[in-house]
Amino acid sequence: EGILRGFVLVAGTLGVRSPDALGASQVESILFGGLGKLDLPPAARRAVPEVLEGFFAYLKDTGRFPAAGAWRECVAALADKYRASLRDDGSVKGETYRKASSEVGRNDPCFCGSGLKYKKCCGA
Repeated sequence: EGILRGFVLVAGTLGVRSPDALGASQVESILFGGLGKLDLPPAARRAVPEVLEGFFAYLKDTGRFPAAGAWRECVAALADKYRASLRDDGSVKGETYRKASSEVGRNDPCFCGSGLKYKKCCGA
């Protein structure tokens, strides 16, 4: 359920307002742009392509949305590339965590601009 909800939310952020407007390029953007970054357990993150393929096959086979067959084929073609973009711990390769600011050492000048060392000013 979380994967499908995430798919719809990411599609909305990319400007897809109806299922008819969803094409193969949007499916790829959703798969690599947002679904890999969802807060999911590693096993669930690796299973994203299978879940989407199954859901799209259901939509096509039941006749609810026949165009979902093209989406399924797109996800099937990208499944290996998606799995290759994940590390063993489930995180996405190529993402670097950066802190908002650098740490201040106790002997560095205080960041408040007082001219004192951090340990004598705000670090006390």
